[in-house]
Amino acid sequence: MSPTNGFSRNTTVVPLRWILTFVILLALAAAGVWSYIIVTRPADIQQPTVTPVLLIVTPERTSTTMIDVPITDTPVMLQTPTFPPPPAGSLIKTGSYVQVVNTGGGLRLRYEPNLESEVNYLALDYEVFVVQKGPREADGMTWWFIVAQADDRRNGWGASNYLQVVR
Repeated sequence: MSPTNGFSRNTTVVPLRWILTFVILLALAAAGVWSYIIVTRPADIQQPTVTPVLLIVTPERTSTTMIDVPITDTPVMLQTPTFPPPPAGSLIKTGSYVQVVNTGGGLRLRYEPNLESEVNYLALDYEVFVVQKGPREADGMTWWFIVAQADDRRNGWGASNYLQVVR
């Protein structure tokens, strides 16, 4: 009796040896074709080699012009940078909400109310804070201790020149 698949049809059993022989012959044929391609046409298979290029850009040298300043025994007063005045109508007080304005790159909130103190946080323009302490006068500016609403780690002393009351 011949094997069936349950539907009264006869099936043919292929010996495993034949399948393995066929797979090995197919692999040998593929290897032979690939070897033939590599030996007879190596230029078609070669990949372009990447050559790294190191480009060093140096700025052009510019000449510096000397300003003719008469040499005298009297000291020359140098201009110190000036800070913009506080925005009009900004009446900052403890408990008020302020936003950072007109910094052009952020307001450095410091640990102490002076320009020499270490920076704790860089507040960006239009960021809103709550005033908790102040005012303190130092370095020709009025300083306020401000804290962010959402994260109390974002805090520090900021100059009133860059703060504007929002409510």
